[in-house]
Amino acid sequence: FDLVGEDVLVTGAGPIGMVAAMSLGISYAVWAPGEAQTRLLIGGLIVPLAWGGAMAWTLADSRILRATAVLVGTAIAGFGAAMLRGFA
Repeated sequence: FDLVGEDVLVTGAGPIGMVAAMSLGISYAVWAPGEAQTRLLIGGLIVPLAWGGAMAWTLADSRILRATAVLVGTAIAGFGAAMLRGFA
């Protein structure tokens, strides 16, 4: 069973990219200046664009571990930033 083959690449690109994209959208909605409705709208529009970009980059990159590490780091940083603002 090849853990770094094309099957893992294709099935891992979507979920990992979605989590990273959600973290970016939520972090934007929490930290951006402006009205709450505008921040939520733009944050919601960021998610599908970032998700598509993350999946395209993950599928195009030949090193799956690098793409995974960057997307997991992005998710941790985005959700961490949103939590810090929520606690303040």
